Amino acid sequence: MKNLLILLTLLLMGVSAPAQNKPAVTTPPAVVSLVEGITDKRFLPDTAFAALSEEDQTLLAKEPVANWGLPQESGQYMTYYNLVIGTRSYQLVVTRAPRSSYPTATLLRFTTPKSKPEPIARGTLRPKEEKPK
Repeated sequence: MKNLLILLTLLLMGVSAPAQNKPAVTTPPAVVSLVEGITDKRFLPDTAFAALSEEDQTLLAKEPVANWGLPQESGQYMTYYNLVIGTRSYQLVVTRAPRSSYPTATLLRFTTPKSKPEPIARGTLRPKEEKPK
């Protein structure tokens, strides 16, 4: 009986392991270069969301960084940038935790003016490394 219970537990663990190994959603290079261009820091994405469509990628790749709004501060630990294209808008939110050494950047999308924000990517901002001469 005890062996049967152990065997059943091992089989259950073996079946659940593939369910936990979902293919990772990667952050497109267009989003990474966009965030780096806006913040002038190196963006290391740690979370990518599937909310980014092909249309979003082409819109974000075509829009120059100059079309993004100036940084606006909201409190001591949050800064955000806005981009509006037709009825669709994007917002880059940069937050710094009081005890954190590096800020976190989150790119959000609003499909309509009254819609809830949909996260596109999140990651850490680090200083850009100096290239040796």
